[in-house]
Amino acid sequence: MGIVNLEIVALVIKSLLHRKVRTFLTTLGIIIGVALVFSLVSLNGGMKASIIDQMDALGSDVVTIMGKPLPGLGLDGIFTSGDIEVVERLSSVQVITGLYMTGMDITIRDKVIFKALGGLEPDKIELFADLFSGFGVDKGRFLYDYERGKIVVGPLFAEDHNLGIGSRITIGEEAFRIVGIMEPVGNGEDDRNIYMNAEDLWELNGIDDIFIVLFGKVHEPKVEAIERALEKYRGQKDFEVMTSESMMSMMDSILDVVNAVFLAVASISILVGSIGVANTMYVSVLERVGEIGVLKAIGATKNQILFMFLLEAGLVGIIGGIIGIILGYSIAFGFTYAATASGFMDLKPLITPALFLVSAGSAFVVGMIAGFVPARWAANLEPVEALRYE
Repeated sequence: MGIVNLEIVALVIKSLLHRKVRTFLTTLGIIIGVALVFSLVSLNGGMKASIIDQMDALGSDVVTIMGKPLPGLGLDGIFTSGDIEVVERLSSVQVITGLYMTGMDITIRDKVIFKALGGLEPDKIELFADLFSGFGVDKGRFLYDYERGKIVVGPLFAEDHNLGIGSRITIGEEAFRIVGIMEPVGNGEDDRNIYMNAEDLWELNGIDDIFIVLFGKVHEPKVEAIERALEKYRGQKDFEVMTSESMMSMMDSILDVVNAVFLAVASISILVGSIGVANTMYVSVLERVGEIGVLKAIGATKNQILFMFLLEAGLVGIIGGIIGIILGYSIAFGFTYAATASGFMDLKPLITPALFLVSAGSAFVVGMIAGFVPARWAANLEPVEALRYE
């Protein structure tokens, strides 16, 4: 009497249910590996999507000029009005303006905190707000050119400290009045910024005519002319000129490296998990040699025995994959919640149907590959030898 594949499937499910604890422990390596892959790939995709949105909002015609990074020392090179004038004279440049950034103690209702501040080029404050995205005003107004003693703040900064239009805060030893609260941009750090006239910030720091970053709009996103003009004026190339595209490419490279490292770690976990599956399948085969003999005696073929143990290994893999997907989903959204709550960035994991299918499918395939050798050994057992086995 022969047996059909549906009966084989029923035997496999019965075996897995009978060994629930062993099945779960066997899947741990696959669970961890799939969870890491799922969470990292979805977060990486979400970060890339967020960066693309920010770059699109910034515009393809925007260039950023900053000093070259020095390991452990911040940025090499600062800029002055002379640098701005040199770049402004280029026909390819529509406009260029400077931003001075520093950190200072600020006092809010007798509470002192250290805060990063941005100083805008005095004669281009209104132009800066009009040309560059992310500087829309939700309440009040933006600063006027040359306006002193006034500031605009990000919405989260205002919310954190219960501030509104007309509120006053002390920066250094000087009092400043809030005239505008900016529109949210979805980035916790940017939504807590404070902007003011650079002359106020220079005066508080005892300096004059210094910018940390230059922002410009160009007629075409080419940087060679800007690089040549600035290098000639400064006598050295201690700066970098980046377009939105080059910034996106740099961020892509960084994210790809981080992704590759973590995927390598996840792959090791999956490999360890596959070894666990193979070991468990060997034990399962040895425990069921007599059963294999009975099945062959009533007509089960080698292919059916092979199918039975491959299916069992594959199901062990896919069970681990499904649990790993659930865990990875939880990790991804837990991380995004923590990132958003801490003001890092408004990040949403990019989860697609393909990611679900690939995660579950790869776990199933890994399980089947891991179980192939013990399954083949079981399939090749002779019925008489199997029935005699003790």
